[in-house]
Amino acid sequence: MTVAPWQQRPESKGYVRIKSADPFRQPEIQPHYLTTESDRRVLVAAMRLARAILMSKPLAPYYDYEDFPGPDVQTDDELLAAAKERGTTTFHPMGTCRMGPENDPTSVVDDELRVRGLEGLRVVDASIMPMMLSANLNAGVMMLADKASDIIRGKTPPQPIIVR
Repeated sequence: MTVAPWQQRPESKGYVRIKSADPFRQPEIQPHYLTTESDRRVLVAAMRLARAILMSKPLAPYYDYEDFPGPDVQTDDELLAAAKERGTTTFHPMGTCRMGPENDPTSVVDDELRVRGLEGLRVVDASIMPMMLSANLNAGVMMLADKASDIIRGKTPPQPIIVR
């Protein structure tokens, strides 16, 4: 069994930067994982919680031993070092082409998914999400794609449901 804790909304911020006008040149990607104290504390606490859950009585019949980082790894620094050694993302990059109001200098895409400053180009994927969802991004991207198809076809949006 594998337990893989992670922080759903990390505070550490990275970047993606273009290096040249050549579209075939790889961008510079710097994720800056675990650069904030908060992210490090959350991850170490999650690793400790995962251990406690695995060693709980209900899981005893299914749990034999800890392979990595191993029972000898106990201090916060040791756990953090193990996370840095084997840690990875949950492979849901988002937010690099942020959607937002025109007066937001960090936004790239408008509310109709059009790239500002370019004609005829829209972005319809997780890169436009201004904040990380507390879930897998798949459903959110499917919603964006559905909304984009309505916008592109000129379909009138449905009336909002008002709950009183």
